[in-house]
Parts: sequence; structure tokens; C-alpha cells
Amino acid sequence: MLNVRALTVFRAVANTGSVSAAARMLHVSQPAVTKSVRLLESSIGLPLFFRANGRLQLTPEAEALLPEVERLFSNVQAIQHLADEIRDGVSGSISIATVTTLSTTLVGNAAAKFHQQHQGLRFDIRSMNTRRAIETVAMHQVDLGVVDVAPSGQDLEATELCRVEVGCVVRMDHPLAARRQLKPADLVGHPLIGFSEETYTGRHLRNAFEDSGVPFRVSFTVNHTRTAYTLVQAGAGVAFVDAFPKLAGDFPDLRIVRFRPMIETRPHVVFSKTRAVPVIARNFVRVLKEEVDKLVGSRV
Repeated sequence: MLNVRALTVFRAVANTGSVSAAARMLHVSQPAVTKSVRLLESSIGLPLFFRANGRLQLTPEAEALLPEVERLFSNVQAIQHLADEIRDGVSGSISIATVTTLSTTLVGNAAAKFHQQHQGLRFDIRSMNTRRAIETVAMHQVDLGVVDVAPSGQDLEATELCRVEVGCVVRMDHPLAARRQLKPADLVGHPLIGFSEETYTGRHLRNAFEDSGVPFRVSFTVNHTRTAYTLVQAGAGVAFVDAFPKLAGDFPDLRIVRFRPMIETRPHVVFSKTRAVPVIARNFVRVLKEEVDKLVGSRV
């Protein structure tokens, strides 16, 4: 039988990178940490650490075990959160992995509103790229995710929040600002700003241009919608991005012109099917959906 205390020590050493730092974190002595690691290695019959150039490194075996150890402790935390809710009603915490654009619009607005109703609640909102956010949910490191695409995976539960068109963001004084809609041919000769082709939007934009027989040449590649808006505001070109900053009331001096063929951003709420999800997190999603309806409105 594995010793949970030994797993706690292993996790601390793996995350801090040293025996001394793990000892300080756990408020124990360095020899106690070393002994626990050795006992765990003996128990499972696998080496967990080795030294290279004077630094403590994880063995391949430890690298393989660590995600499952993190999953174990995440589930323990989830059980504790559920117990807190049962004891205190609607207290505890909610951890969310999301993409930056949604964190500053949909998620941020909904979290502020929900916290007014549950002021004893603590939010942990982590902004990251889409793939990392989905992985963080799948590895049970957060309660839920709010991402900009529909994730795949049998162990994930995903619910679409809305659909918002990707448009051409231009300055009010731009020659294209008066147009009702734009096609690839209309954008020849204009500097373009967009996401990388590794993203959903980037791939679909390239396909749209190629299908129209128009070269797809991007002058600025960004990984954050607000960066694209800032570049447009500075006169750098035309951006292909979602409308969330505009829907939130930001960048009033910029205009979004429809792009055809239509490309949509489809934000989803994501839960892990194999993790105990706190009731309070499910309740938060209801407020998040209300915020989506309020912000996006008839554009959903």
C-alpha cells in the first residue's frame, strides 16, 4: 500500500526541484524528506530522482507517475471542497482554466457578479493558451475550463456557450471601415493581423483565402485578441479576430466589419467526467451563461 505522506513528499520535491525547498514547504527536515523519497522508491521498486550537473532531476519513471499523483491530490482537494460546501453551504473556491480573451470578458464579468452573491468564495482564474487550458482540466488541476473551441476527448464534458463571428477589425478612418462586409479579395494590399495557423481561426482564414485564390500573407501573428486590437488602433493593419473586446465595451474607436466566408468562435465550458466537480462550480456556470446572454445578446 502506497503511503500518502510519501507521495506528498515526492510531489513537493518534484514541484520545487530540491530536497531543501521541499523540506521548507512541508516544514520538516531535509533528512526526513530524503528518507521518505527512499522509502517510496523502495516501495514501488522504481528510481524517482537522479542528479545531473549538480541538479536534482526526475527520472523517466517519475515523469510518468507525476501526472497521476497530481490527479490524486486534485481529487483529494475536490473532496475537501465538496465537504466545505456541505458544511458551510455555498463557500469554498472555484478554479478556472481559460484563454486570455475570455478571462477578460465573459469569465471576468461572470466571476465578479458571482462573487457579489458569494463573498466567502475564492476564485483562482488561470489564463493560458487553449491546448494548455484543456489539458489542465483533463489532468484535474482545475474545476472547469472556459475555452474558445470545442475540445475532444472521451473524458471531457463540453457545453457550448455561444457563437460569435470572427470579423475584420479596422480603425474608423480606414478605407474599409465603410464596407458592410469584406471578402479575401477586398483585403489584397492591406497589412493583415491574425492568429497563427495552428489555431482554429488561423487555419480557417488560410482556407478561406486559398479557396478564393487570394494569397494569405499575415504581417503580424498574435496569440491574444487584445494585442490584435491594439495593433489596429496603432494603424498597423486589419485584424481577423473575435468581437469579445468590442462586446465588452472596449476599443470604441474601432469597427468590426463582417468577413465572408463566415468563421465563428464557439466558446465552451469544459468539465472532466472523471473528477468530482464542486456544486458551486456548476452554479457558477449558470451565472456565466447569463453573462454570455447579456454580453453577446442577439449576436449568439
